[in-house]
Amino acid sequence: MIEYKKMDLSHIKEVAQIEGLCFPNRFGEKTFLRELDNKIAYYIVAISHGKVAGYGGLWNICGEADITDIATHPDFRRMGIGEGILDELIKYCKENKITKINLEVRESNIPAQKLYEKLGFIYDGQRKNYYENRETAILMSLNL
Repeated sequence: MIEYKKMDLSHIKEVAQIEGLCFPNRFGEKTFLRELDNKIAYYIVAISHGKVAGYGGLWNICGEADITDIATHPDFRRMGIGEGILDELIKYCKENKITKINLEVRESNIPAQKLYEKLGFIYDGQRKNYYENRETAILMSLNL
């Protein structure tokens, strides 16, 4: 069973470890600590048997949400955790009267794009050379 809850200090170390496994050269513990104090940030974790199996976050900017991250530990992939995290973020947005969710996803990350499409996100455009390896970002959004 997976439990979804708001990220707190006790989750930071495991969240940073997952971040490092999924996104080399990305956020570390200090960044996630700052996000706990960031008034526009909201992060959740997926807990399985007492361990953080995944996490996701967004920034609420003037009634629109920008998804900052969604990641699942490699040992917990293909179990619906990413979809569960996204469902929880969408639920949070609806409860807080956020009208639109935006995100960027790597052009090569087809599984994530398919998940976003499944949940109603639409293609909005591209940002060429967006990522550190010069990969294109696909822009997607969901109107609530």
